[in-house]
Amino acid sequence: MTREWFQLLSKEIFNPNYALFIPSSTGNTYQPSSQSKINENHLRYFKFVGQVVGKAIFDGYMLDAYFTRSFYKHILGLEITYDDMEDQDYQFYKNMKWMVENDMTDIDDFTFSYI
Repeated sequence: MTREWFQLLSKEIFNPNYALFIPSSTGNTYQPSSQSKINENHLRYFKFVGQVVGKAIFDGYMLDAYFTRSFYKHILGLEITYDDMEDQDYQFYKNMKWMVENDMTDIDDFTFSYI
């Protein structure tokens, strides 16, 4: 019964109508949505989601969804690299990988910044 409850709740947590999470480009993982602020209580919902995920882990239950690698690393306070973006935005990852692996010295039209 508890396993079913976690499964049903996880499906609702990742329901796109709540605008809390969006699927990655592959559709296999989820990341927080930049549109979540349309719900004025979105921060409370994120806190609730964290509590549910923590309780599921503590009790040994699996949820029916996974987060992107970059989100897991952000939660853990680890540095995020372009490799972590592969599942989140494959086109961005592919372009970044190309730039890292190729000589960019002759390209004058790009300005790179880090925020």
